[in-house]
Amino acid sequence: ATKLLYPAIKNLAEKWKRPPKDWTAAMNQFAILFGERIRAVQN
Repeated sequence: ATKLLYPAIKNLAEKWKRPPKDWTAAMNQFAILFGERIRAVQN
């Protein structure tokens, strides 16, 4: 389930008109915790 969390949030974020407050901080935390998974999805 954790592997599907980031892509699901990313897909929802593209539909939002305004990014959530502090989204950059959250993405930095995700990158620290799930670095390899995030890089794999971003490529």
